[in-house]
Amino acid sequence: MAGYTDMVFRQICKQRGAGLVYTEFVSADAIVRHKARTMTYLRFEESERPVGVQIFGSDPQTVALAVELIAEKFQPDLIDLNFGCSVRKVVKKQAGAALLKDLPLLQKIAEAAVGAINLPVTAKYRMGWSPGQNVAVEVAQRLEQAGVVAITIHPRTAIEAFKKPADWKVIAAVKAAVSIPVIGNGDIKTAEDAKRMLVETGCDAVMIGRGALANPWIFQQVAELLQTGIVSTCFSPSDKVLLCLEHLQREAELVGFDHATRLMKKFYGWYFRGIPAAARIREQLVRSSDYRQTYQFLISLLK
Repeated sequence: MAGYTDMVFRQICKQRGAGLVYTEFVSADAIVRHKARTMTYLRFEESERPVGVQIFGSDPQTVALAVELIAEKFQPDLIDLNFGCSVRKVVKKQAGAALLKDLPLLQKIAEAAVGAINLPVTAKYRMGWSPGQNVAVEVAQRLEQAGVVAITIHPRTAIEAFKKPADWKVIAAVKAAVSIPVIGNGDIKTAEDAKRMLVETGCDAVMIGRGALANPWIFQQVAELLQTGIVSTCFSPSDKVLLCLEHLQREAELVGFDHATRLMKKFYGWYFRGIPAAARIREQLVRSSDYRQTYQFLISLLK
């Protein structure tokens, strides 16, 4: 998730049971041009492994060159191709979910990436571009033919974004159509949701996105439910405040006090969701432009 899954948040999730984490997705064009800011998004620490780097692009040769550079310089455990992002600045470049309107080109991009490196290549995509279009099975089969070793399917169309419930039946259809591992994604908010997706669709794993923003403990809870049948890990409002404080401090160590103060504002709506007086807390934190002030306000919530 661009803007969220930086090194600090990935480590927070990893420490709470995430089995595989991904960098923020980056542009193949920017990588080939060696843009400094883009390169910072690709940094990770050994403690995060296994870790994947997700990229997007619209030209097979550029994507091939980009994955070569990533493999050589950063040596992640896998490269993930994004064919699902519907953000305007991505699709206007005919990348991300826009490629669901040009499946031959999508397949060529996957083939180019697979052929360029020895690392595993995976892909994530949506079920189609617009309501009424469902190319999920065809895309899965094309990706398997291209040599992609696993796929993640988000069963909504690009135009729908997150406006309607994910159609998990699409995940089941994809799983039945290919022999490579299928990862399900969409509407996983609790450990029970993850177990239900595994049972209902037969998918091999689940990918959790926004659910982890609201509850970084969800990975541990899923593992507990699958292994023991119960969820023993729980958290209180104080636990969320403490984790938010830790997150703020670690961001400050990584990017500096001022940048951390700005960066964290996007997380407060997630951290304090469901907490008493959440609206007042979020407003106070978002209005703060001073690291010390922000830190002291969070400390005050523990008293």
